[in-house]
Amino acid sequence: MPAGSLGINASRLNDNLDALGDDWHHDEGCTAWWRSRALRHPRRVRNYVIELMQSAGLSVRIDAAGNIIGRIEGTDPSLPAIVLGSHTDTVPAGGRYDGALGVIAAIEVVQAIKDSGRTSRHPVEVVVFTNEEGTGFHRWLLGSRAVAGLWEPEDFSAVGDDGVALASRLPDLGGNISRIDEARRRPDELACYLELHIEQGPTLHRGGFPIGVVTGITGRSVYHIDIVGEANHAGTTPMSLRRDAMSAAAQVALAVRHIAGEMEVCRVGTVGSMEVHPNAANVIPGRVVLGCEFRDERMESLAAAEVELRRTAEEVAHAEQVAITVTAQRNTPSVPISSNMQQLIADATGLAGLEHISLPSGAGHDAQAIATVTPSAMVFVPSVGGISHAPAEYTTPEDCANGAQVLLNAMALADER
Repeated sequence: MPAGSLGINASRLNDNLDALGDDWHHDEGCTAWWRSRALRHPRRVRNYVIELMQSAGLSVRIDAAGNIIGRIEGTDPSLPAIVLGSHTDTVPAGGRYDGALGVIAAIEVVQAIKDSGRTSRHPVEVVVFTNEEGTGFHRWLLGSRAVAGLWEPEDFSAVGDDGVALASRLPDLGGNISRIDEARRRPDELACYLELHIEQGPTLHRGGFPIGVVTGITGRSVYHIDIVGEANHAGTTPMSLRRDAMSAAAQVALAVRHIAGEMEVCRVGTVGSMEVHPNAANVIPGRVVLGCEFRDERMESLAAAEVELRRTAEEVAHAEQVAITVTAQRNTPSVPISSNMQQLIADATGLAGLEHISLPSGAGHDAQAIATVTPSAMVFVPSVGGISHAPAEYTTPEDCANGAQVLLNAMALADER
C-alpha cells in the first residue's frame, strides 16, 4: 500500500463530521453544544461512531475504561497495531471540532483503505478515548491514561458534579472500574499512535499554513492560592488599616500575567478561578482563593515560574499584611514528540502537496498519555481565529480534509516503515 497512493473522500468526511454535530445535545440556557457531556449523555454519539466504524469494516469492542476500539487486521498478523484516534467529549459550551475531527478522520482513513481494495501490513485500530476533557469528574484523559496504565488513586474515587461516582457512571459506557487494568496496552501491541486535531490556537490560521507538525505537548502546573486577610466594614475601615485579601489577590493575578508575559519565564500563565469571601460589596474581603496554572513545553520553565510565583506571593503578603499560601495541586509533565515521528508527519504533509510549520501544542491531548506506551505524533489543522472551547470554534471543510489526507499518508508511511 504505497504511501501517497490513496485519497480520502472529503465530502464523506465532512458529512460525517456534520452528522456527529447533529447528534449533539443542546445545553439548556446557552447556545453551545456538549457531546457526551460528562459521561451523562453519550449514547447517541457513541452509537453513531460505532456504526461508522462497522461500516468501514472495523470490528468494535469497548474496554474497561469505556474506550471504543475499532480494529481491522493487516496482512501480517505478527505486526503490532497502528492506532489512530481522539475523543468525542467536550467542555461546557464547547465547539464542534475539538476531538470530533480526529475521530471522524481516523474512521475515514480506514474507509478510504477499504474503498481502495487494499490492505495494510499492520492491523489498524481507531480509538475513541473516554473523557479526555475531564468535564464533570475533574479527572482528565481517563480513557487514554487507562490504556497507558497511568490511573491514579483519585481516579478510582472520583465523584461527578452531580454527586454520582465515576465507578457508577462508567458502566453506562460499557466500562468497569474494578477491571480498569484490563484496558492497559503493552508497548509490543502498538506500533505507533497518530492523532489529528484542530490547533485550538491562532498560529496556523494567522500564518496561512494548512498543517502543523507538533513538536511536543505542553506541561502544566496548577496551583491553589489561598489569601487570608481580615473582613471588615467597607465604609469605616481606613485604607491604611486594611488587610484586604482582594487587593492582594489582584496583585498576584497580575503577577502571573507578568511572569509569563513581560518576563517570559514560561509560555503562558492564567488565573482562571476566584472565590471571594464573604463576597459582599460593602465588606472588605477577608479571604480570596485563586486557581492558577502555568504551561510550557520545558519543565525547567515551569519550575522557574513557580519560583517567581512564590517570591511574588511573599512580597505581596508582606506589603498587604495578609497570609498567602501557594499549594501545588497538579504537575503534568510535558511530552516531546520524537524527531522521527515529527518527520513522519512532515513527509506525509509533503505527499499531500501541502506546506507545514512545526509548533508545540499548548493544550493537552490523549497523545500525551499514549506517548508513554508507543511512539506518537500529532497533526494540527487551523482553528479559524484561534478560537476553541467555545461555540465559535470552526475549521473549514478544506482544512478538515487536508488534515485527514495527511493522517492517511502518515498511516501509510508508518505501515511501510
